[in-house]
Amino acid sequence: MELVTGKAGVPHVSSADDGRRIAGEVGAGSYVLQTGGRLAPSLVDANTVRFATGDMIVQGRHIGITSPEDVKVASGSQGKKRMDYICVHYSRDVSGTNPTLVENVEWTVLRGTPGTDATAPSVPSGSILDGDADVTVPICSVTFDGLTTGQPKLLIPELTPLATLGDSVSQNDDWYVVKVGNGATMLFTSKNIAVINLEKREYVYRYNLPKDCGTPISGFCNVNQFRASNPRVTFLENGVVQVVIPITTPTSNGTASDPYYIPFDVAVICVK
Repeated sequence: MELVTGKAGVPHVSSADDGRRIAGEVGAGSYVLQTGGRLAPSLVDANTVRFATGDMIVQGRHIGITSPEDVKVASGSQGKKRMDYICVHYSRDVSGTNPTLVENVEWTVLRGTPGTDATAPSVPSGSILDGDADVTVPICSVTFDGLTTGQPKLLIPELTPLATLGDSVSQNDDWYVVKVGNGATMLFTSKNIAVINLEKREYVYRYNLPKDCGTPISGFCNVNQFRASNPRVTFLENGVVQVVIPITTPTSNGTASDPYYIPFDVAVICVK
């Protein structure tokens, strides 16, 4: 055990420590942050892709671009299609008996194979979070149709800032309400129902959805009770959601002071 965010008397906090923390907070994948030009790629000419300024998180590592950067791609082939990946190449010096362990990132291009279809190139396996010293992570794709170069497209999603996410989440009675854009809303609630005995039957619970949430179109229920199986969510009139939880293995050993519980989570998607 190590107290990472604590004084140890000697330097002890590593980039791997920070990388794990960042990955735990935002996710273990790769993401564009909403800073600068958000790395927006553009085609300068048939052989040059330009990335705008911005920041990205790549498997826990923060990478910044403070001025636009150009990446060269090879020309297309007459009568054939191709797809290339523009990638971040991460490396850590582990050579020799006394490696420096210095880390570096640079752009690299994985070139696809020309053919009748634009097939994505294979990506070498590797993970920064797993401690690999040579890792290639696709960031952008570029397709070629003959000698014509298509517009580059980012392959990694844009990360929503916590401030924006906080503005989109609210609580209405027992429901957490998350606005996800385009008139859609996701609703979440958790329940923990106490019962003295679990009978082999369907337990039915009904709850009112918040007003003005829109029309429910899909629902999901997750039950944390091993005696339950295949729960169902249906929608009744007047904004009522019905949760049906079949108990397949009964038990009659519960008491008023020591009941059984049926804990479950419900998620509902509504649209306006």
